[in-house]
Amino acid sequence: MRYKHIFWDFNGTIIDDVRNALCCVNDMLLRKSKAPITLEQYYEYVETPIIGFYRHILPPEELNFEEISADFHKDYATHMDQTRLADGAHELLHKLKDMGAHQYIVTANQIDEATDLIEKFGISDCFDRILGASDTLAGSKIQRARDLFESLSIHPNEAIFIGDTLHDLETANALGIDCVLVAYGHQGRKLLEEHNAFTLENLKEVEKYLFDERKIDLHTHSTCSDGTLTPTELVRHAKEKGVSLIALTDHDSVDGIDEAAKAAAEIGIDFIPGIEFSAAEETETHIIGLFVDCKNEILLNTIEKLRSCRRKRMEETCRKLQSLGFEVTIEECAELSGKDFIGRAHIAQLMVNKGYCETVKECFEKYIAMGKPAYTEKNELTAEEAIKTIKAAGGLAFLAHLNQTGFDDSELRALLEKFKGYGLDGIEGYYTEYSPEQITQYRTIAESFSFVLSGGSDYHAEMKPHIEIGVGTGDLAIPYYVAENIKRKIND
Repeated sequence: MRYKHIFWDFNGTIIDDVRNALCCVNDMLLRKSKAPITLEQYYEYVETPIIGFYRHILPPEELNFEEISADFHKDYATHMDQTRLADGAHELLHKLKDMGAHQYIVTANQIDEATDLIEKFGISDCFDRILGASDTLAGSKIQRARDLFESLSIHPNEAIFIGDTLHDLETANALGIDCVLVAYGHQGRKLLEEHNAFTLENLKEVEKYLFDERKIDLHTHSTCSDGTLTPTELVRHAKEKGVSLIALTDHDSVDGIDEAAKAAAEIGIDFIPGIEFSAAEETETHIIGLFVDCKNEILLNTIEKLRSCRRKRMEETCRKLQSLGFEVTIEECAELSGKDFIGRAHIAQLMVNKGYCETVKECFEKYIAMGKPAYTEKNELTAEEAIKTIKAAGGLAFLAHLNQTGFDDSELRALLEKFKGYGLDGIEGYYTEYSPEQITQYRTIAESFSFVLSGGSDYHAEMKPHIEIGVGTGDLAIPYYVAENIKRKIND
């Protein structure tokens, strides 16, 4: 099984107690001579910390939260017949325990109340630790979860959070781990999917994804841009490496899509047509399009415009390198490429071949990345044009490798706010170069913008030999449900 550590929310996930909670809220409203709320209103108002929920239904002068919380827990006991173990929970929890998974409950519920319910439902032996609250105020769970996570030195790839609210997703993001939410809990499918959280109907569906070992890679390159495998070779290599789904995202090109799609169909691997645009912005900006129609006229016209501009830009980069004393020419780059497309990676590879740099990465970092002495400005396509071209072609647009922007949190948020206005759908939440801290940062930002997550290795074969398809530098692991969530967004 992919996951060795399972973090569980309790109320609304392991136990199905939404109707109990609604009864408690309406008991309180009745005592205050106010109209009850419906389940739909409950789903609309619930948030964490829970005090925010009561701000929706009570005026400030009646919002004595400590009193309300104490009364809620008294009422909860009187409606205990409305609380039951979620369908399939007993079987799944014991199955995971028998397989050696470590399971933890992270709940906003008071620790004694949670412990009593766990004993009542006969599941206490399934958990290594129960992290409950010391009070009845149902505050944030993040710090308790983070303290446990760090104390156990858990690898993020080996952990998942299963919950029912956006706060559970927020908690998972704070840990930098995967997250699935259930639709029967305290916020309901509508709100969760509006925030593009991966949401499942029941625990039977959750079980399927927990045991789904399939790997995906939504960021790869072929010889139709600056990779060194043909589209057919790329697809076959993915299959050999155990990847179940790939997207071909060549730079400014869809020339390889038909070939890759045919090869994928022949050997039995799922395939998504894509593209990667380099955009002219104040920082290194690449926009990936997934599920694009590679025959779309707007897309093809944009690509055609970029081809001549790219050649001129690469020529200028070579001239700048020559001025620095390096003997590199555009003709040599074209010979190395073997086709019309010439990218910075070809220039970098030529620098390596001539002994000027040890690696392609070194060449970028010293000479040809944005802000370096041989960098040539991209002035052919803005991020807005890239995003709108992808959308016109029926695709979803994602900001790639956020770490390469060099932006701090506030700068990155400002950039994403602007791009969301253009129609950006999401970001790469999984990427080869991300540190654990960056994963946490980027996924937290994504949740605040309701972005969809994508991800990939940025595989180029021999052009970037340290990166392998599906796993990046070794520890990249993108669950199949990431692709499922993107497909759901496409079908909305």
